[in-house]
Amino acid sequence: MSDPRPGRRFDQPAASDERTDDAATLRGAHAYLPEQASTPAPEEEMPSPALDAALAPPRKRRWGLLVLFTASLGLGTLEAGQTLYQATLGGDWLAGAWSALGLLALGLGGKALLGELWRLRKLRRHARLRERLDDTWPASGEGAQENAEPLALAESLRTQMGLAQGHPHWQSFIAAHEAHHSAAETRELLAWHLLRPRDQAARRLITRMSGETAVMVAVSPLTLVDMALMAWRNISMLDRIAALYGLQLGYASRLRLFREVLRNMAFAGASEMVTDAGMDLLSMNLAAKLSTRAGQGLGAGLLTARLGLRAIATTRPIAFTADERPRLADLRREVWQQLRRLDDSAQSGREPS
Repeated sequence: MSDPRPGRRFDQPAASDERTDDAATLRGAHAYLPEQASTPAPEEEMPSPALDAALAPPRKRRWGLLVLFTASLGLGTLEAGQTLYQATLGGDWLAGAWSALGLLALGLGGKALLGELWRLRKLRRHARLRERLDDTWPASGEGAQENAEPLALAESLRTQMGLAQGHPHWQSFIAAHEAHHSAAETRELLAWHLLRPRDQAARRLITRMSGETAVMVAVSPLTLVDMALMAWRNISMLDRIAALYGLQLGYASRLRLFREVLRNMAFAGASEMVTDAGMDLLSMNLAAKLSTRAGQGLGAGLLTARLGLRAIATTRPIAFTADERPRLADLRREVWQQLRRLDDSAQSGREPS
């Protein structure tokens, strides 16, 4: 048996020096706290104050007109009351009757003014509640410790929509909600139990009224009648959609909401505009298969449907997510089928027997 070789010792002074040099160039370790969440940094958006100011709704209040109208109403009431008093003392019953009629007209005008102001205030309160609801729901929550404010806002939403404590939709939300639900889960429950039935009713209303508008325009012989029909149907549809979400519209509040809906239609996102343009091109291809009047009715019906969808997005207390938002393509087929049946019946009626 041969003797083992003598042992050899290896050392690496050069490698040790390299590690020392590398260690000197490394940065120090950063200790993260356990409760710190590691989330990706959000993308920074370039501020555009000019664009934001252009798209923002005007905030100027017409206090001058309101003060002038109120002062005129008050002075007219005093004048009519004084005339009525003098006519009663002097026995001039005709002047007294006119003064009483003027007081009645002023009283009705004051009541209408107070009603409009109350409806405008309710519309502004609805808009503020919508902003608070949009700003409250985080992407993820911590459960019960974040649930106090969402529940308070849910109660405010119930009051704003005019629902009683015993309403079935509110009771179903209370039964489904648990203490451990986060703010985002509370939002989903509200959208499902309170808003989803109203969304479905609003979509059925838009489908029916856009189809009726298309049929009315298709059978109407005059352009002026077409314009009057569209204006009447669109205003009626806007009132009914607002009532579904707890809004009562007066003349001024209806005008303000209608202007807001048109603004949202004008400043839609680029992707949605491309989608709507594709639907318009498709509707043009469909309209080519119809008669001239039926094609005009199809265009009017699609415009009414688009206005209704924008009205839902504007009056809904909680904004739609990307998956929840109703689209024009969902309503186009119903309008097309109604007009197709009308056009087929008209052509079959013209055929000789």
